[in-house]
Amino acid sequence: MLKRVFGRPVSVTALVLALMLVLGTAVHAQLPEEVRAATGMVASAHPLASEAGVEILKAGGNAVDAAVATAFAIGVVEPNASGLGGEGMFVLYMPEAQRAAVVDYRSTAPKLAAEELAGKSMPSTGWRSVGTPGLVAGLAMALEKYGTMTLAEVMQPAIRLAEEGFPISDVLAQQIEDNYERILNDPGLSKVFLDEDGLPPQTGWIMKNPDLAKSLKLIAEQGPDAFYKGEIAQAIDAASRANGGYIRAEDLADYKAVQRWPARGNYRGYDIISAPPPVGGATMIQALNIVENFDITRDGKPSAFSVHILSEAIKRAFRDYREYVHDPDFRQVPLYDMLSEDYARERAGEIDPTKMTPHAEIKAGQLTKAMSLAPTGTSYESPSTTHISVVDKDRNMVAITQTISSFFGAGIMVEGTGVILNNEVYNFTSNLAAGNRIEPGKRMRTSIAPTIVLKEGKPFFTIGTPGGTRIVPTMVQLMTNVMDFNMSLQDAINAPRFFVREGNDSFEYEIRMSEEILEGLKAMGYPIDETGAHPEFDLYFGGAQGVMVDPDTGELIGAADPRRAGAAIGY
Repeated sequence: MLKRVFGRPVSVTALVLALMLVLGTAVHAQLPEEVRAATGMVASAHPLASEAGVEILKAGGNAVDAAVATAFAIGVVEPNASGLGGEGMFVLYMPEAQRAAVVDYRSTAPKLAAEELAGKSMPSTGWRSVGTPGLVAGLAMALEKYGTMTLAEVMQPAIRLAEEGFPISDVLAQQIEDNYERILNDPGLSKVFLDEDGLPPQTGWIMKNPDLAKSLKLIAEQGPDAFYKGEIAQAIDAASRANGGYIRAEDLADYKAVQRWPARGNYRGYDIISAPPPVGGATMIQALNIVENFDITRDGKPSAFSVHILSEAIKRAFRDYREYVHDPDFRQVPLYDMLSEDYARERAGEIDPTKMTPHAEIKAGQLTKAMSLAPTGTSYESPSTTHISVVDKDRNMVAITQTISSFFGAGIMVEGTGVILNNEVYNFTSNLAAGNRIEPGKRMRTSIAPTIVLKEGKPFFTIGTPGGTRIVPTMVQLMTNVMDFNMSLQDAINAPRFFVREGNDSFEYEIRMSEEILEGLKAMGYPIDETGAHPEFDLYFGGAQGVMVDPDTGELIGAADPRRAGAAIGY
């Protein structure tokens, strides 16, 4: 393993990092410990990305500057999950101005894709599955509106990592091995992700992406137009035409990031600020509103009863998500009703505290009121995606969840650019009557839910997770672990997770869940058996990254998920 690292010229820093990563993999199931710092904190799915954010904070940047730097860097060091060819949602809170905002940089449907795929099964991979990427536009918008540094300044760490290379983690090495056939079928991916023998590299191998470094430099020098109207756009257009894809230069030139009002709620006195439709923050808040009608702490700890109530609430909120959540620029979203406490009480009244409701009996609510997003304006999902949480010295908070959808997106790297394109078109439905049907320029629905929580009106914690359809159930569990069961942020992230959805009666869980809880659920009618069991810390259930402000000391507390190669770093 070390031979691959030391067999090529690398910097001393890279060698030290490689050694740390290699040695770190020898300790099985070493759980991360919370990190405390006084001034600033960044938590992401890779230590080098977190370091990039801290570098910007130390240089005088605010949380937005650091978050944008981290977001670009994570696309370099965790390229299987996000990058320039992807998208995301950016949630921020600035306490001095009491300002909460969201930048929506979700992908959109290329015009030709909407014409050709309407009413048809959505492609899950390859050029026809590519949505118009929003990441560059969204991060640039957030930086311009709320940051203090230039795009060129915050992109330097990402450029350096792409150019000089970095030792790959065991998580990335495993993802390359798991996706070997997909990578092998694409010349660009093969050039970057396979070793000299054309095989999956081992942990600690130094990965470089000079073409990506070139693209990052163009964007740093020329701004977003380099991606949407310049050399990179032309490369995407030419490759798409040559390979039967739908995305065109016009789709890129027309793309706009959108500023939205956040989805907001209050759970047991805590103010919640999350990402609005077309993603899952409102659904998470709706589930919590339903849960608030029950005393889930009656047993003094997580129990079969508390898991049951969370499950029933999640299923009902998910049923409304399927029915009503879609791009609000194309059809009204009844957000006012979805987040209404009266409506939550109605839904809570449907729950029998002693037994599971069969999925066939869970219907969508009758929601009719117009959306209140702004004064103007059942398929499998990959465990891909990534999350970033940042807090600065002024306690400005940022939560970003971004993705290329499946791991390695559409399985395409655009020649000469180093850009891996997303496969987000797969998230539209073929149902022409549904709000989530494909239309030109439309944003597809997904369940990401980057979230910020205030306690007594003051910044408390920022958190989010990847995990496809597991995101909302995981977020509900994380929130209640902290706000109901008073767990530390790290303990809340480490706690065993479960997954339920509205479309069936299955119950999936990590095997660390107690026998007492499992037996109690079985007595309530849950189909508890080995088919629902997952390893003790399974990537399937996401990879949460969070930062909390200690309400007693004012210190920052960072926490990372053992299910992902993440790290919280502060100073």
